[in-house]
Amino acid sequence: MSQFEPAWASAPAPAPAGAPQVPQYGTTPVASAPANAKMVQSAFSIFNIGLSVLMAASGIMGIAKNQSFSADIFVALYMVLFAVLLFTYELMFWKSVDSIVRPLRKNFGFLFGVKGKAIFIIFVAFLNFGLNSAAEPAKSLGLATGICFLVNGVLHMGTYLKYPEYLEGAVPVVNSYN
Repeated sequence: MSQFEPAWASAPAPAPAGAPQVPQYGTTPVASAPANAKMVQSAFSIFNIGLSVLMAASGIMGIAKNQSFSADIFVALYMVLFAVLLFTYELMFWKSVDSIVRPLRKNFGFLFGVKGKAIFIIFVAFLNFGLNSAAEPAKSLGLATGICFLVNGVLHMGTYLKYPEYLEGAVPVVNSYN
């Protein structure tokens, strides 16, 4: 790890020989995970991908339908940016590509933990509510997407707090930066 990279940017160092093997979140499969944990993780991922597409669509419609230069254009741009970020992260759940996971993990490491991802999803939900003066289709789609994102974020956090074993190992793994 270089001196300018955050601690979460690299995989944890292997334990010394003879030390007890403690599973690290997102690095090793956990033996106590329920049989249907992968199904729960996949459902969350598919839901996030669908919501990301809806958020990008409402952001693009917000930009296209905006009559004047206002703060809504910036809100819509952030919606598209965050939708692409979440979409890319969720694609890495299905097929991890080190050249994509490395910059994601380095710059958006909070997504690689369930609590950080849940808080990000809740933040994005409120961002969707901020599309105020856009034309009607964008405003309605933004409101519906925001409600779905809020429910999704609360479900992520609730599942993690009540049944953490269902979300263990649910993040893309990057081997190393060196």
